[in-house]
Amino acid sequence: MAFIRRIKLTNVGMRVFGLYVASMLIIITVMGYLSYVKSTEMMENKIGGMALQNVQQMSKRIEKIIEGYEDRSLLVVGNKEIQKQLDGELSDEMERIENNNSNTAFLSNLVNSRNDVDSVYLFGEKGFSYHYSPRDSTPAYNPYIYDHSLELWYKQIREADGQAVYFGIHKSFITPWKAESGPVFCFGRAEKDFNSRGEIIGVTLYEIDPKEIMDILSEIDYDGSGMNVIIDGTGQIVGDKDGIRLSSMLGVQLEQKHQGIFSKRIDGEKVLVVYNKLETAPWTLVGMLRGSELMKEANDIRFYMLSLGVLFSAIGILLALIIASTVHRPLQKMIRAMHKAKNGDFDVRLEDKREDEFGYLFIHFNEMVAHIKELINELYVQKLLEQDLQLKMLGSQINAHFLYNTLDSVHWIARINKVDDISTMVFGLSRYLRLSLSEGRDEVYVSEVVQLIDSYIMIQKVRYQDKFTLLLKADTSLADFKALKFIFQPIVENAIYHGLEKKTGKGRLDVAFIRECNCMKFIVADDGAGISDDKLSELQLILKGGEPQDNRNFALRNINSQIKIAYGPQYGIEIHSRYGEGTTVTMTIPLTKRDQVKHAS
Repeated sequence: MAFIRRIKLTNVGMRVFGLYVASMLIIITVMGYLSYVKSTEMMENKIGGMALQNVQQMSKRIEKIIEGYEDRSLLVVGNKEIQKQLDGELSDEMERIENNNSNTAFLSNLVNSRNDVDSVYLFGEKGFSYHYSPRDSTPAYNPYIYDHSLELWYKQIREADGQAVYFGIHKSFITPWKAESGPVFCFGRAEKDFNSRGEIIGVTLYEIDPKEIMDILSEIDYDGSGMNVIIDGTGQIVGDKDGIRLSSMLGVQLEQKHQGIFSKRIDGEKVLVVYNKLETAPWTLVGMLRGSELMKEANDIRFYMLSLGVLFSAIGILLALIIASTVHRPLQKMIRAMHKAKNGDFDVRLEDKREDEFGYLFIHFNEMVAHIKELINELYVQKLLEQDLQLKMLGSQINAHFLYNTLDSVHWIARINKVDDISTMVFGLSRYLRLSLSEGRDEVYVSEVVQLIDSYIMIQKVRYQDKFTLLLKADTSLADFKALKFIFQPIVENAIYHGLEKKTGKGRLDVAFIRECNCMKFIVADDGAGISDDKLSELQLILKGGEPQDNRNFALRNINSQIKIAYGPQYGIEIHSRYGEGTTVTMTIPLTKRDQVKHAS
């Protein structure tokens, strides 16, 4: 009610509400009516087309299966051992056994290639026969006592003169009396003697498991409102999804076209019939759909669309009320933005782009606030520039060249006075600082890194005298590659301070720059005090990303983090150590000749 009262206080809100509701109802009504009419038309016109497409797709799949059967049967045609079997030209029992074993192996490979063959029968014109089935443990040689050549199917295969003859799905021609024998897909091909003039010496009959074809016929049943069957040229059903209608007549006369669609009343019910003739066999795939079931589904769709129209109309009215209640929001936005600007927030902007008077006010408000901020920033930047100028004037009094020249002077004074230790340390420090500063660059050449490490160790050797010996090796092929300059020295420093310094007696420090494929390995090994097992486990956990227990090991954590940020998570540091024997630290980074690494500060 409070909302209704607020709406009545403004004519703009009422006009917006009325216009929105009226336009929404008109649009929903028109769209609902047009959708209702169009859906009816499309459902009636497209059902037949969809059904025909399904039948065509099933036809192609069945044709593919039949082509596979024909290709496999061609492997048997012309086989010399099969021809011997059919012709009976075997000299003795040993040759018959060898021939039988050869044919068994050949047919076994043929059957196992798809594992769908139920039985293969060879019938010779001279009375010799052979039966192989993967379900039988032993193939049968001459198992049949009567002449199959008198059967109609035998005559049809023989008359085809070597072409494949398809009989469809039905009971076995050879063992129809077996109760456990289910329907099979049968086809045959005549066998010819290729050693003479090509006369027929027998036939081969194949019985295939029909499950693959029956599954295709059952995949699409049009939601229970129809069926798919295969018929021959006489209209007899030679294939269906469950074997119930086999050998019965379809009862519908088809046209002579390759494919078609038509409606027909069967037993007083309108039925939609679609058909498509197969290319690989003299059969036709027929789909039959009951019209009442299909139109019932169309009516369900129409009711659903009408229900949605009513629901969306109700939702639209509620949205209209909400929209009308928010007409005053532009003014509220303006007031809030002005309060923020008053409190010093000059980054505030009104992003609502409108074409009315509020839009004009928003644009000019944004320009005003931006101009005020620009004036303030100019004053602030001017003050910063003044401070920066003062700092530069102070910094110019001491620069890097002054430091290098001073250290160089100390170095020569020490040499003149023959103080070799001071001379060596100052020279090493001067070169170390020069390489470390490197004109402000984050990356330096590996050759410069080697000089940096050499200078640092030079200083440390003067300090520790003969505390350790050094072996520094560097692959010369790495010289022109670049790397972050601050990630090497701390590892050497750790080896000296935490390893060699604690060792009793003289130690050894090995530093190596090694190239492996597209990576560089920096290896620092010492024979110092080593690391205890618990401390080593903690270090390895930290290097893998674990949280440290305290603030120790900051240098290693920092270097490892810089490497992963600059080069990627697959690179970093590895530590191997044995307490009392020494420590080896290996750092792996990729090779790069350009400034490709990210800045890691």
